[in-house]
Amino acid sequence: MIKVVLADDSPFLRQVLKDALQNSNKIKIVGEAKNGKEAIELVKTLKPDILILDCEMPVMTGLEALRRIMDECPLPVFIFSSLASEGSSVTIKALEYGAVDFFLKPTGGAQKVQEIADDLVRKVEFIVLKSRFKNFKRTGSTLTASPSAAPRRAVTKPIALSRRPVDVIAMGSSTGGVQAAMKVVPRLPAHTKPIVWVQHMPPNFTKSFAERLNGLSKMTVKEAENGDKVEQGTCYLAPGGYQMRLKRMGMGWQIHIGETEKISGHCPSCDVLFDSVSELTSQNALGVILTGMGEDGKKGLLKMHDKGAYVVGQNESSCVVYGMPRAAFAAGAVDVECDIEDIAEAIVKLGGA
Repeated sequence: MIKVVLADDSPFLRQVLKDALQNSNKIKIVGEAKNGKEAIELVKTLKPDILILDCEMPVMTGLEALRRIMDECPLPVFIFSSLASEGSSVTIKALEYGAVDFFLKPTGGAQKVQEIADDLVRKVEFIVLKSRFKNFKRTGSTLTASPSAAPRRAVTKPIALSRRPVDVIAMGSSTGGVQAAMKVVPRLPAHTKPIVWVQHMPPNFTKSFAERLNGLSKMTVKEAENGDKVEQGTCYLAPGGYQMRLKRMGMGWQIHIGETEKISGHCPSCDVLFDSVSELTSQNALGVILTGMGEDGKKGLLKMHDKGAYVVGQNESSCVVYGMPRAAFAAGAVDVECDIEDIAEAIVKLGGA
């Protein structure tokens, strides 16, 4: 049974979440908190498997509580966030501090509430039952899962990699991607080849995330805009809610921001971006697939790989969720797996900078 603590100052939202989560025969709500201080106390005494935390609470905010919990008694935490711009910046901080993922507070009718609740149930079950959170540890400002068994295969260190021609780097990530990106993008030099990148996030949040990364990085990091010329030294993050493609522009490329329908279950989708790269410049492209749930990116990376691209995957032991990298590796689309601490170095050694 998965033990869950709910922390939100709204009795209504707590009840909605409680009803939805307990529809699963694998989940039990063991405690409810009205503020951050109570959340810390319940986590310490009840030792739940998961904490669902609102960032905006009285007495002690969820963000303050999260920092203390991750220092004193770390565990997987899901954040509930508002769509407001201030909510998005706080949520990015929470993910940076080690929260696993976030969900938007329901603003629609009963159907919308149920959709969010169903997604939450699915992710809670997946994180606890199918990933490696049994032995949770803290490393720096990022939480990782300790492997419960020996690694299934050797992981290449960047020193063994050979330089190759690279024109563009195509990257994809999802659950845990904020923490992973903090260990990749800021470590890359200013002259790194252009990066086009999909991180599964809703609208508003990608802009806040790009701004945060830009302040930490030598490269320029921006939320991509339709028509952007793809230039060296810039990382283009796909805007939430839109598909992003790479298109030919003379001797170079430009960003195309287009449709809003989900593909491979997501918008933006890694597969859409990778497909576009495979059609233009695969032989001189470098693919990177980071932590994430599901299989988005597998098909597109396989197309890139089949046309000559080299692909780096994040290894199992450093992933928050080893889903997307696992799927790509199993499909034969990944050439080498690296620990998240080594991926920036791998990008450089492979010719990405």
